[in-house]
Parts: sequence; C-alpha cells; structure tokens
Amino acid sequence: MKKIFICVTALFVFLAAASNGELTSREFYANLSANNQTRLTESPAVGKADFHLDLTNLTLTWQIEFEDLLSEPVAAQLHGPAQPGANGLGFIDLAPNGIQSPLSGSVELTEAEVQYLLAGWTYVNITTKMFPYGEARGQVDVGPRE
Repeated sequence: MKKIFICVTALFVFLAAASNGELTSREFYANLSANNQTRLTESPAVGKADFHLDLTNLTLTWQIEFEDLLSEPVAAQLHGPAQPGANGLGFIDLAPNGIQSPLSGSVELTEAEVQYLLAGWTYVNITTKMFPYGEARGQVDVGPRE
C-alpha cells in the first residue's frame, strides 16, 4: 500500500511540474532478450525499446528493434503492472500495424498507465509462434538509453 501511495504521489508531482512548465517529458528504455523471460526460453533473440512520454498530454511514443527470433513474431505488447521477474497483462499493442522490426507508434495513456511506467512496473514482450508466452522481453526502466 505504501508503494502505491508513493507512486501516486510521484505521478501527481510529475504532472504538476509538467503543468508549470518545469518537466514536460520523460524517457524510458528496455533491453530485450530471451534471458528476461519468466519461462525457460532458449533463443538468441535480442532487441531494444526506447520510449518518450509527453507529460503535457500523456502521449507515449516508441521505437523498438529486435532480431534473431527463432520463429515468426505474433505480437509485441507493453505489459504491466509487473515488477521485474513477474508477469502482467498486455495493455498496449506496440505493433498495431503489423509486427516487423523496427516498430514505432504512439498512444495516449491513462494516469494509471503512466504510474506503471514511472514505478518501473512495465515490460515489453515479443511473442512468437514457437514461444507464445514470449521470446524476447525487457523491463522498462526510467531514463534515456546510455
């Protein structure tokens, strides 16, 4: 309960700062690999995902690249809420126009979805025909890619 209160407080601080012209965006990233899956997944699949969140209108944009999948990709989704090593539900389709690397797009988030991102409770998951639970996964971290 305390973590939820802290996350909600952080969300309001970020939104208040955005409305005052102080903080208008945040960057997020994820490094994708089969090693990040919660089920045993033997695959050379790797990738990266970069996100930009506009705090003035809660619009999330992304650029995702992946390679070396062992079978045809089926879906790419943002999942949450889930801490590292846990599973969550897919709540954003990251490939609404077909799944082929690179992927890009944007969507307007709810305040709860922004909270999941800020708390580090989201991950990218690429599912394939061979690995319906996911072949490449990466927890989304706050901050720009270094």
